[in-house]
Amino acid sequence: MIPPETLYRIMFYAMAVAAGFFLVWISRLPQEKRRYYLIIPIICGITSLAYFSMSTQQFFVTNPTGQPVQVGRYIEYFTVGPMMVTITCMVAGASRRQLIATNAVMVSWTSATVAGYFLTEPAVYAANIANFALLGLLAYILVWPITRQSGKQGGERVLLYGKLRNLLLILFGGYLVLGLLSRQGFGLLDAFSGIFLGIYLDALTRIGFGVLVFRATDATDQLIAEIGSDDAGDGGVTLEKGDPAD
Repeated sequence: MIPPETLYRIMFYAMAVAAGFFLVWISRLPQEKRRYYLIIPIICGITSLAYFSMSTQQFFVTNPTGQPVQVGRYIEYFTVGPMMVTITCMVAGASRRQLIATNAVMVSWTSATVAGYFLTEPAVYAANIANFALLGLLAYILVWPITRQSGKQGGERVLLYGKLRNLLLILFGGYLVLGLLSRQGFGLLDAFSGIFLGIYLDALTRIGFGVLVFRATDATDQLIAEIGSDDAGDGGVTLEKGDPAD
């Protein structure tokens, strides 16, 4: 059986290659658009560094049940998750209030997940309930108010938002199931299966997210134009008077 450190090292190399691939893709874009796409290789780079730390057993702690918890993984979740959520919401034309609310729920959900690994009974039950509740709230925000907001955009952006939203929902649902079945959860998966599935889920969603953004040229051109007009005006995403407090 392949040691966990070897699997982590393979993922480190794979995500480093993915970051380089997206940088080459960016180099072929018009110069005035390149900086807007840099967030994608940054996402892949952060994931790569997280897996490097895991392969070298850095930021390694043990939970109260004696199971290993890789802190590098959750540092990546706390940074990459909000980045992906923010890009998705911006494609939908979300208001500033919606962006803040979605990211707050995202970070809270990740925090509840981490807390669940370190708490003991009965506190762990509260963390697990919060985990489900926050994930449900996050899914609701993405599926209802922000989807409704995306309907005000062009057809290309609506289509891209739908793809990114669905990818995120698959990712979040996969994390929840994997966390429950892993050694740190109910222990239904052995070490190799849990690590392999986690790596597959991370690679599929990070790379898939980047490919979706890069291929949707019409939608991203519209978003870049909108960001450029905001920068020239008041410097950011604004909450219009008519925006509902979703």
